[in-house]
Amino acid sequence: MEEKKEYGQGILFTVTNYIYWFLLTNIYFILMNSVFLFFFMTLQPSFSNILLYFLALIPSGPAIAAMCYSMEKLVRTKELSPTRDFFEGYKKNLKDTFSIWLPMLVICFILLVDFHYFRQSPSHISQIGSTILVVLLIMWTMVMLNVLVINARYKFRVRDLFRLSIYYGFTKVKQTTGNLLILFIVGVITASTTNFFILFTGSVIVFLIVLNMKAVFADIEDHFLVTPSKGKQSRA
Repeated sequence: MEEKKEYGQGILFTVTNYIYWFLLTNIYFILMNSVFLFFFMTLQPSFSNILLYFLALIPSGPAIAAMCYSMEKLVRTKELSPTRDFFEGYKKNLKDTFSIWLPMLVICFILLVDFHYFRQSPSHISQIGSTILVVLLIMWTMVMLNVLVINARYKFRVRDLFRLSIYYGFTKVKQTTGNLLILFIVGVITASTTNFFILFTGSVIVFLIVLNMKAVFADIEDHFLVTPSKGKQSRA
């Protein structure tokens, strides 16, 4: 019995499990993003196609939520049933995800369109405007990450979810910087390799982001979770 226990807790056993969990979850993630992949592979990468990309990304929200749900469970319990957990997260977050994903996409779309508009003009005002929009895009990305990850673990009203995400974006500087650094590194690798890098390593990327946000979860547990009768409850 002791030998079996040691084998089940060994490094090789654990690493093999994680590879299997990451791989299978990532396969599901790719399948559920098939609409975006179709447009991504068939459309020319041009700003003129941004509206089509926007529409293609709408169904991707629940897939991202399911990935966050799965990776949060893996970080918290160190166990995962990829098929059951991914699709459980997909179904659980389907309605809530669209209520937060669509506004996030719309704001991203507006910021990117405005950024492209300013970049068309070499004037000093346009350069200032471009810089401001880059800062706003970075800040909005920070909020989006917090929203998606927090929503994967807890059930809050939409406005409270965004308030918490903004709050932690500025109070948990270490976690915010860590998340942005992860995205920066992913962007650099993607630019130097292939655009499909994010898709095929999505589970690992989300796992690292969720792992980085453990301090945020702990603070939510301590300060913002109350009884369900008061309107909020954990998704444990």
